[in-house]
Amino acid sequence: MQLTIINGSPRGTTSNTEKMMNHFIRGVEENNNSNIETYYISKERKDFTVLKKKFLESENVIIGFPLYIDAMPGIVKEFIEALASAKIPASLRLHFFIQNGFPETYHNRFVERYCEKLARRLGCTYGGSITKGGCEGLEVQPPAMVEKIFNYFFEIGKSFGESGFLDQNLLKKLSHPEHLTEDNLKQVVPIVNKFMWDQWLTKNNALEKSFAKPYGEDL
Repeated sequence: MQLTIINGSPRGTTSNTEKMMNHFIRGVEENNNSNIETYYISKERKDFTVLKKKFLESENVIIGFPLYIDAMPGIVKEFIEALASAKIPASLRLHFFIQNGFPETYHNRFVERYCEKLARRLGCTYGGSITKGGCEGLEVQPPAMVEKIFNYFFEIGKSFGESGFLDQNLLKKLSHPEHLTEDNLKQVVPIVNKFMWDQWLTKNNALEKSFAKPYGEDL
C-alpha cells in the first residue's frame, strides 16, 4: 500500500497530531507491503510545489490537523487553495484526521462535513475521516487514558493497511465521547483543572492567584 501523510499542524513534529499518527503508521506497517511517507505543511509552506507533486502522485493521502476554535489551521487552508488548479485523479483516495482539545468529538463534525465536500470538489475519492476530541495535553493526561487512544490508532492503522479502508466500527469507538453529559462534565472539569491549569499555575508560582479577579467583581 502506498500512503502519503500530510501533517497540517503548525507544531509539526512536536504536535499531538504527530503523536497519534505515529501509532496509526505503526499499525499500517504491520502490512509488509506498505510504503508510507510523511510531509509537514509547516515545512513546505514557502513553496508547495514538492508537496503538490507528491499529492498528485499518491494513491492514498491522509491530511491531519487540529482544530483551532472549531476551524482548521490557516496553513492547511493555504495548502488546499494551492491545489485548486491541479488536475487530481479520481482514483486518489483522500482521507482526513481531525482532532481537537475539547473533550467532545462533536466539535470535529462540522469540519468533517467540509472535508467530505472538499474531496468531491477536488475531483478525488473521499475515503473518510478519523476524528477524536480530548487530544490537548496528551503528555499530562493519565497514562491509561492516553494508552487507550494510542491503541485505537494502532488498530485503525493496522486495519487500514490490510484493507485500504478506515474501519467504521473502530472509528466510532475512538470518537467516544461524542457529547458530554452533565455527569461527565463534573468528572472532566476537575481533571482538566488538576492536570493542566493547576500544573501550569504551579509551574509559574501563581496557583494562589487562580481565583483572582483583577478587574473587579462586576466585570
